[in-house]
Amino acid sequence: MSLLGSCKDVIVGRAVRLMSDPRLTKLASSPRVMNAAMKALSVGGNVKTELTKATRLVAGAFGIATEEEVTALRSTIQTLEDTVAILEARGAGSGPSRSEGPGARPASFG
Repeated sequence: MSLLGSCKDVIVGRAVRLMSDPRLTKLASSPRVMNAAMKALSVGGNVKTELTKATRLVAGAFGIATEEEVTALRSTIQTLEDTVAILEARGAGSGPSRSEGPGARPASFG
């Protein structure tokens, strides 16, 4: 067995013994302890939210793309590439016409 596996077994064993301790059960059932635990958990979420907001602000100030923006751009590029591939496949069957050849002007819409 690996060292990591044996450490895990020791930690799990101690956690099980600790959870079965009546003093811990009594402490965990206390409303004050539960409220404190809930506040501690929510603080972690609030910190992450505020950090994300600050990161966006700084990235915007320096003109740097955030991870979310890069992901959105990749998705948009993939969609555009798929659309181009479909249009090329449709156009390949008919052959290039005068308006589709190299140096041709795009058709005006409107």
